[in-house]
Amino acid sequence: MNSGSQHVPFEIPSIVDFGFKSGLHFTIEKRLSGVPLSDELKQQSGSKRAALINEYLEISTQLSRLFIGDAAYGELGLGDPIRNPCFKKFLRQRAHQSLDVCQLDVDLESILDAIDDPTQPDLVHLDYCPSNVMSSEGKITGVLDFGGTTIAGSSAFNPIVATAFLDPTITPVATKDDHHHALDWLGGVGQPESNLAIKKWLAAYWSFCGKDRDLPLFKWCRRTLNV
Repeated sequence: MNSGSQHVPFEIPSIVDFGFKSGLHFTIEKRLSGVPLSDELKQQSGSKRAALINEYLEISTQLSRLFIGDAAYGELGLGDPIRNPCFKKFLRQRAHQSLDVCQLDVDLESILDAIDDPTQPDLVHLDYCPSNVMSSEGKITGVLDFGGTTIAGSSAFNPIVATAFLDPTITPVATKDDHHHALDWLGGVGQPESNLAIKKWLAAYWSFCGKDRDLPLFKWCRRTLNV
């Protein structure tokens, strides 16, 4: 990712030092410029807000340029990752792990059938949301939190994740107009059938939050999966 960061117009976290102190693990990172987009959106309206939403959405399509030299699909930021040379097998295994937590009955195979296989693994940020994006003067300046939800997968997932997080159910600072704007934009960058299938897979994946059934995200997952 550090080598790939030279090819994108935003900053990513860079670790200066890490270690253990008093029984705790610590990392020291360079401070990124800007403020969280979730804070910036509270201050913006009209054409400036629409332009900022557009910038957030467009940047999501560039995340895949953060090169991954990894031949297998799967999780990148976990100590015991799920990985598989077949993308759909990874998607199946990871979704089942989440669905086992919340005990939802989902026809996962029909979802997977509608998802296109990628030609190569690209970086996918499954937590690309306004609180993990930095902005300044109407531009996205940084992207944070490449952790346990970062995978090697299909680049088609990134803009759908970005759009999903503009649903006010999940991100209260987003408005219905923001979400409709994002859905219109998404229609121009992908196939509707595949987009819907990826959105449903995200709902199956994010359903691991179902151990707290009152969470707005879990309600979104159930609504999206019609369960």
